[in-house]
Amino acid sequence: MLPDNTARSLGAVLPAFLGRLALGWFFVLAGWGKVVNEVNNGVGSFYRGSGFQDRNPAWLPEVIAAPYGYALPWAELIGGALLLLGLFTRISAGLVAFILFTIGIALLDAGDLLPRHHVLVFFPLALLLWQAGADRLTIDYLIRRRRGV
Repeated sequence: MLPDNTARSLGAVLPAFLGRLALGWFFVLAGWGKVVNEVNNGVGSFYRGSGFQDRNPAWLPEVIAAPYGYALPWAELIGGALLLLGLFTRISAGLVAFILFTIGIALLDAGDLLPRHHVLVFFPLALLLWQAGADRLTIDYLIRRRRGV
């Protein structure tokens, strides 16, 4: 049996840890396929492909859509990996929240948001992780602890 203070602290940290792992794993998987496609078919293959162009809102200027489309596969993979590791937790959660927000806006514009329930679930989770920052089960925490912060 765990002491009360250990059980209490685990009860506070475990949900954030599991949520961070779920969100990170989701983004690693989402980004991995896109990045492999980019490597095999050339830079910009995701942006030029139907996966991005079909959901790219007509009102979004090309000057914004193009850099976003080129960066998205890498941002998903790197943001997810950083979340899994608990490294730069607040920054990676903010990046993932931004990605989910933009995907949600595009899906809402296309009338396709409700079938994409993962966006509705993961966006609030990303916001919570962004607000909470690093917990005791992250590399960030270990670095801060080692520095004595």
